[in-house]
Amino acid sequence: MPSTKDSAARLTPYVRELLDNEYARDNLSEAGARLRDAYERSRKRRVKATRDAKLRRQLGIAAASIVESGKALSDGRRKPAVKKGRRRLAALALGLGVGAGIALASNPELRDDLLGSDSPSPAGEQG
Repeated sequence: MPSTKDSAARLTPYVRELLDNEYARDNLSEAGARLRDAYERSRKRRVKATRDAKLRRQLGIAAASIVESGKALSDGRRKPAVKKGRRRLAALALGLGVGAGIALASNPELRDDLLGSDSPSPAGEQG
């Protein structure tokens, strides 16, 4: 039977990695929150756990978070980097869409030209 000292020596690298790895801590925190939610739901409901879809979903998310945290600790995996190019492209598209909407709303001639109005605009008529 291994001694307590041997067990502590084997766990030390994992504890250090857990302290350094924010991604693993976030996953464990998410798992804990989901498990607490599932426990509270199971206590106040008289439905069998096998029939409660929300409870099963919470337990599944908690299990996935625990697995991901374990992988992050063993592999040294960190939080995936967010692609900044996609975010910038989305912001640019949103800005262009808002700008085009403002231009169409404020300029009736442009709106008539783009939307193909058959009748002449009141501003264009001279009587």
